[in-house]
Amino acid sequence: MNPLLILMISLVLFSCSTGENKNRKIDGSFNKEIGERIKMLNKDSIQTDSLKVDPNKIDSVVNTLILLSKDIENIGASINKSNNYFDVLASQHGFSPYDFIKVKNGMHVDDIATTLKQNELTFFNKILLKNNKSDLLLHSAQ
Repeated sequence: MNPLLILMISLVLFSCSTGENKNRKIDGSFNKEIGERIKMLNKDSIQTDSLKVDPNKIDSVVNTLILLSKDIENIGASINKSNNYFDVLASQHGFSPYDFIKVKNGMHVDDIATTLKQNELTFFNKILLKNNKSDLLLHSAQ
């Protein structure tokens, strides 16, 4: 067999096998930041009574929405449920629903998961900012 052909085939196979999920790094950093926000929000001194949220419950719901989005047959219902969830959270806590990115039908499953995690992080940041805890956000970014 031609050595050039073998080289070309091996290059193609190598480039295909080392392709990393672009969302894996992003999701890892989102999960780390979300974990930090959950720790902060679980402290009693951080939240005021008027802005009390259960960050563990919100994280659980977002993870459930991500699992639902992987069901391709019901992707439309999952997307509507995800967008509705963040709209309801926004209205309950006095935020604009435009602060959250809308999930769309044409998005890849990994992009939907990343968007939902980004919305969750945005919500936690807004709660901390509304409770005048912006100094904690800057400290956690170190």
